[in-house]
Amino acid sequence: MLIGEVARRSGVSARMLRHYESLGLVAPTQRTSGGYREYSDSDIGRIFHIEGLRKLGMSLTEVGRVLSEPDFDPGSVLGDLIAQTRGRIAAEQRLLDHLEAVARLGRTDGGSLLYTIDLMRSLESRDVIQRHKAALGSGVDGGMPIETLAQAVLQETVLNAAGAMRWALAQAGAEAVPHVVKGMDDESAQVRRNALLALDEIRRTTPDEKLSSHSTSMIRHALEVGLDDVDSDIRSIAALALGKAGDAKAVPVLLDLAMNGPKDIEAAETLGTIVEAAGPNADIGEGILSELHRRAESSETTTRFRVLQVLLEISGDDSDDLIAELSDDCSPELAATARAELNRRRRRT
Repeated sequence: MLIGEVARRSGVSARMLRHYESLGLVAPTQRTSGGYREYSDSDIGRIFHIEGLRKLGMSLTEVGRVLSEPDFDPGSVLGDLIAQTRGRIAAEQRLLDHLEAVARLGRTDGGSLLYTIDLMRSLESRDVIQRHKAALGSGVDGGMPIETLAQAVLQETVLNAAGAMRWALAQAGAEAVPHVVKGMDDESAQVRRNALLALDEIRRTTPDEKLSSHSTSMIRHALEVGLDDVDSDIRSIAALALGKAGDAKAVPVLLDLAMNGPKDIEAAETLGTIVEAAGPNADIGEGILSELHRRAESSETTTRFRVLQVLLEISGDDSDDLIAELSDDCSPELAATARAELNRRRRRT
């Protein structure tokens, strides 16, 4: 069969057949009396094999190895092809997600559409300044799809850019919560930290009446989950956020932070917030003071100093009594600090 007929029947152009021959992939073994290439049935079968392997995504070099090397392991090539295909599918899915997100914004006029696309591209830039500017821009006018901004928040590693992105995302309020909560199940501790910080930003920025009860419960549940996280930084973020919201579940972790750091000052302030929010006769305040009294008996001066640090944030007679005990501490510095606080409180009353 001559090359023109093979091209018509196989769908492979004559030019490509000649290219295959130049690479040694297929070589017609027969010639007509006039010197033209004549393909045998086995040659045509080989052409179909080449085309089939190419459709799998193999390069011509890989096709040649598969067809010519008897000891070649096609499994390794297939593994690479599977990974490459999955990568292409993931990229296409990301593109589809972006397009759907832009469509949901309803910014259909040319200028707005181009502005949104530019923001989205900048948010994915390797340049942190571009990401920072994109976050600020999207927060001002809502020009960024919420799910896109939420994903950027979860992945950001640079402190300043992450802060700008959280601020921008918080402008969306309750609508952003479901997109951020997903990050709490991520394998990466960085992503989980980013999710907690973003949820706390939303909680602090958005008045309670503007957060639906469902969104509020999602935030609180995510913060409670953070208390049990294996990452100590995540536990401290969750405890501080819950404590500032007046949630007593954060107390054990906050006490540990107050006594051992590294965020001992923030923890002390937050424990004071919890006691004040609970009221003078609440069990939670009594429990915290009881634990502080127990720890004040420690032989470690540092521990007693940190007990006093918490007491400075708590008002009331019980707190005054414990500060008075510490005013006679064997550490001159600790005793002087306690006496100064007692004098300050007496002057205030």
